Amino acid sequence: MKVADLVSRFRQDFDYYKSERYNETLLRSDFLDPLFELLGWDIKNVQGKSTNEREVLLEEPLKANAHTNTKKPDYTFRLFSERKFFLEAKKPHVKIEVEDGPARQVRRYGYTAGLNISVLSNFEYLYIYDTTIPVNGDDSRKKCLIKSYHYTEYAEKFDEISSLLSQDSVYNGDFDKNWAHIERNIDYKPIDKLFLEQINNWRLALANEIHRESPEMPLDQLSDIVQSYINKLLFLRVCEDRNIETYQELLYIAEKGDATELVSLFHKADLKYNSGLFDEFLAPQLIGNISSTFWDIVRQLYYPETPYSFAVLSSDILGRIYEIFLSKRIADVDGSLALVDKPENVDRDVVTTPTYIIQEILRRAVLPRAVGKNLGQLCEMKFADIACGSGAFLLELFQLLCDVTLDYYIHNNPEELCRTGIDGFRLPYSMKVKILTNCIFGVDKDYNATEATKFGLLLKVLEDENVNSLSGHKPILPSLSQNIFFGNSLLGPDDVKNTNLRESINTYDFGELKFDVVIGNPPYMSSEDMKNLTPLEHPLYPSKYNSAYKQYDKYFLFIERGLQLLKDDGALGYIIPSKFMKVGAALKLRDLIAINHHLAELISFGANQVFNGKTTYTCLLILTKENNPNFKYEEVRDLSLWRTRLDVNDITERSSDYISSDTWALLPMEFDQLFEKIQRDGYTLSDAVGSDNIFNGIQTSANKTYIFQPIAETATTYSFLRGNSTWEIEKSLTKPYFKTVKDGLSSYNSFRPNARVIFPYIKDGNGKLQIVSLEELAEKYPLGYSYIMAFKHELDRKTRDIKPTPDNDNEWHRYGRHQSLEACELPCKLIVGVLSQGEKYAVDIYGTLVSSGGTAGYCIISLPENSPYSIYYLQALLTSRPLEWVSSLYGEIFRGGFIARGTKVLKQLPFRSIDFTNPVDKQLHDDISALQQELISIGDRIVNAGNNNRILTPLKRNFSIKKNEMEVLIQKLFCLTEEEYYQIPKISEIYATI
Repeated sequence: MKVADLVSRFRQDFDYYKSERYNETLLRSDFLDPLFELLGWDIKNVQGKSTNEREVLLEEPLKANAHTNTKKPDYTFRLFSERKFFLEAKKPHVKIEVEDGPARQVRRYGYTAGLNISVLSNFEYLYIYDTTIPVNGDDSRKKCLIKSYHYTEYAEKFDEISSLLSQDSVYNGDFDKNWAHIERNIDYKPIDKLFLEQINNWRLALANEIHRESPEMPLDQLSDIVQSYINKLLFLRVCEDRNIETYQELLYIAEKGDATELVSLFHKADLKYNSGLFDEFLAPQLIGNISSTFWDIVRQLYYPETPYSFAVLSSDILGRIYEIFLSKRIADVDGSLALVDKPENVDRDVVTTPTYIIQEILRRAVLPRAVGKNLGQLCEMKFADIACGSGAFLLELFQLLCDVTLDYYIHNNPEELCRTGIDGFRLPYSMKVKILTNCIFGVDKDYNATEATKFGLLLKVLEDENVNSLSGHKPILPSLSQNIFFGNSLLGPDDVKNTNLRESINTYDFGELKFDVVIGNPPYMSSEDMKNLTPLEHPLYPSKYNSAYKQYDKYFLFIERGLQLLKDDGALGYIIPSKFMKVGAALKLRDLIAINHHLAELISFGANQVFNGKTTYTCLLILTKENNPNFKYEEVRDLSLWRTRLDVNDITERSSDYISSDTWALLPMEFDQLFEKIQRDGYTLSDAVGSDNIFNGIQTSANKTYIFQPIAETATTYSFLRGNSTWEIEKSLTKPYFKTVKDGLSSYNSFRPNARVIFPYIKDGNGKLQIVSLEELAEKYPLGYSYIMAFKHELDRKTRDIKPTPDNDNEWHRYGRHQSLEACELPCKLIVGVLSQGEKYAVDIYGTLVSSGGTAGYCIISLPENSPYSIYYLQALLTSRPLEWVSSLYGEIFRGGFIARGTKVLKQLPFRSIDFTNPVDKQLHDDISALQQELISIGDRIVNAGNNNRILTPLKRNFSIKKNEMEVLIQKLFCLTEEEYYQIPKISEIYATI
């Protein structure tokens, strides 16, 4: 069938199709199903895809006794298990080209589900709506209408419609690209942000009201009560839209302000559901006041006061809202209640794990173990998130387990299932309850998080249920007290001997419990933050965890703890920062994983950003308890393609012996021989120049005070601005300094310092640099002394953290660290930009100081005395294509296409040693050194030429010729064939792909 055939059939019996007699069910089967099948969608799941990944979900037609507000969209179109858009069907008799209600309805569906667009059609018309903007009760049908098609245009514009809504566009990533611009609308406010804002307003208003009546109530208890009130109302409201409770019953009570009837309703709900949701009291003074915030909240839960359709409010969206909700606490700020960040979230962005990431972890870690099992077998399995937060992973896990169970019985024992009115099946409610209570486990140290997890799971188990399907189940909801636990999963009672300390830490004892799979996104927290935020726990970790090494991160511990809790054939699936593969502090964690062959899969996202609005470099880590002879490594180049599973080119399978405690330099196997050839005899830069000659820059811990750019000078002093004041300082108290400027450091330009740094150090009798005392400063450097004393408040503060600790109270003007002070005396050295895109190795002959600063600072490489190597040979080698490639394998990748090459990376870079007794080898060294100096000379002339193209054109041509000559010399240096050399990516290509 072609689209023209559908159009012809509709035209021929147009009057009949437009009549009252022709209903929505017939429209769907006669026209909408075929139309979207022509768009490539497998409407009836002819391909037999698993329930978890079927392309289209169909909703049963509305039952006669159901309210229209309890309805769901007729079609849900998906990318695997991720919803992409809805289609709401109306019979042709409904004039969607005139009426406003259908448009508002489909927009509410799409908005509540967090979708960019959704579709409304009666086949006569097909409308595409922007569903990123909240719906108002008086919105016309034209509001947010993006595309409009009449059925007579379908054939002519089919290619256009296909590009927007087809299965192919969704599964090749074009759909997301086509509609991405919608999120940039000025009115764009996604449901999670809007609903969170609304919930927080409710939270604060309720808290203030209760606090006024009961000022003695502890704030933690107040916070718990407020959360329980909101949960009660949300639960009943969601149940109304799911046709489990009577629609608008809460609103009816609120309009009357009948506190007695509300108490009665909650009492009945407690008996009916028996889940702990309704077992806490309602404050009489709160619900007894007709003008109370409580009653306002109830009213705001109904359309048109709210833009949401609770019938399609998915648990994952509610989970995301609660995840951020839980990052704040109620606190007394200057006598008023306010929501403030919890201590662990101060100066941090709280972000939620994207659903597609959770689903991918489950697909790799859980699905292979759960698929093909009947209910009894599945209920013997146990799955856990030991830092569950608001339960995002557990909600998706529960859905997956239900889906695979449904698939098992569809193929093996369909009579055990419930039939739907659209030739489909669903799990009986009792099966879902068994899966939930037997298989799902979670632990978190935040009490409110565990309550949110329980709440989300209880709503989840009720999805797709109604008053009829739940009849006979008393009580309806299970207790989750043996599934979701409030406690510290990293420390058990045996790890904390002090009883009082044990209670403060809230240790959790897993006992003999072991899991088939542990999943999650564990907390990322540095050692320094752990010391400050969890001072009772931090000292206990090293005795329990091998991975608690040097400046370890908290997620190291969760990896090790997860492995401890696995059954012998169990698996672990996490999303974590990818830097554990390379940082020194993770050496023992890498050793733990490598020596036991735990690694099964590693998916690196490189510079792709997974978390919305948060720059974090991450990977998926799949481990198993048992020994893996091999592991798979995947490098994600294009995140959108990877989500569609089209990006499958960079998957490599390696022997587990390939990795160790050393840096994991993972690359496709076709590069192995080339990589080994470049590494040659294992000789490194550290071997060539000495480990001590590769070091970080200085750390003043007060750059604003110490570093300046002169605006004038005399024979003995510099003048500079600080704020609105001009200061003068002795030249002899300063050293040359390089301050970061854009394009200020290059392998192909002469280097010059561009600032000065105050240097309050002097050599003692043994030739070692010591701090100049304040007394000596005042005597010999009165200008410098006046300046330093003027800014004592910036230098003499506790947060400045001077190491090693000063010998007395009068050394507060020392730098934050004593490192690299002697660098100013080196006659010649290389300054290296740590975070760069290559070609950032500059030769310094001025004794310039530079700052360290993690990935934002500089390193220094110097040659030992009497070294036969030229500094320019070293510069050319480090700038070369082979070493830049190796740097990209060893260094951390950062957003914007940057790779970090700190001292750890630099020390292990391969170094092509020269046999200076061999004339050929020595000549090669000298030629490279001379050519590098020539390139710098040309580079300087290019800069000096400005925009004069008459001069620039031949200079650039000559520069290109000389760079090609250098490529030939470098190829010869590493004994590579031309084919091998050009197998190495160009430097520009390396950074274009990250």
